[in-house]
Amino acid sequence: MKPVEAQRLVELRDLSRFLAGRVGARWSALALVAGLLGCSASGVDSEVKQQAEQATHQGSSPPTATQLPASVDPEGSLPTSNQSTKASASGREALARAENGGRAMRVLVTGFNDWEQLGEPPNLWRCRDNPSCRLLLGEPHAEAPRDHAGPLVQRLRARAPDIEWRFATMPVTWGVASPVPTDVDVIINIGLGVYDRFDALQLEVGAYNQREGTDAAGVARAEPIDDAAPPILDAPDGSPMKARIEALTGRTIASYEVLAAPARADNSYLCNETHYGALATLVGAGGEADRLEAVYFLHIPYAKSGDYESLAEGVTGVVLSLVGGE
Repeated sequence: MKPVEAQRLVELRDLSRFLAGRVGARWSALALVAGLLGCSASGVDSEVKQQAEQATHQGSSPPTATQLPASVDPEGSLPTSNQSTKASASGREALARAENGGRAMRVLVTGFNDWEQLGEPPNLWRCRDNPSCRLLLGEPHAEAPRDHAGPLVQRLRARAPDIEWRFATMPVTWGVASPVPTDVDVIINIGLGVYDRFDALQLEVGAYNQREGTDAAGVARAEPIDDAAPPILDAPDGSPMKARIEALTGRTIASYEVLAAPARADNSYLCNETHYGALATLVGAGGEADRLEAVYFLHIPYAKSGDYESLAEGVTGVVLSLVGGE
């Protein structure tokens, strides 16, 4: 086999695995993938072709990608999650485009700035102590950032280059996350919220209808977010969010245990208000320009001994799992 053909075969294996695993693709999808890669389905493997022909004569479905013989086992040459290869990028790109009508998936990841001892007047853009903004910016900042190049940003861009990533850090002020953008497919807001350990990441399940406390600008609030709404706001019916959170709960990713927490009265500060607003926007989305499909909030701990690289590794695994990249 020529080197170019071998490379295309590797790409085909990876791409067919994603399609088969996520959208139940069978032989017809495998042939489509082959066409996208510029090779014919007959060039994949004669044994696979024979199985497909036999299945057609017998009136049964052709084999899925996970049923391929050992000679073209899709698991055989897949890269690990820490590798960035042309094959893995091709697979993720096909997945993202297949789930978004042929367009690249667009994901917004946010973090919060510091909120205590900010001086007078308070410097709302300082990012020094809050690990959520440090993951996006890296080094401490004293002003609004011009770009984002922190350890989380670098990992996400390297491991899922097909996704259109957007990043933002936000001052800890009431209403800062409003209006919620609907020109992205997924929003993942990140904030400090695990204080009793260094090795846990906590996903929020729903949001509580209350805002309470004093923000970084000195503004105090103690009121429902929506006077006409019930105490708890959950993800809309039919959303994949709950299933994805449940699938992650209890897993250990890069030495971090993934937890899930329900909406609760003692979680009513800026993180909760931000998640409530995102959920409310998701429930009401549906206009022609709206593409928002999922919103998540991830609470993280302080970085132990200032090790933001390790923290970024765990958060990267959770984020990619939520968007279907791992």
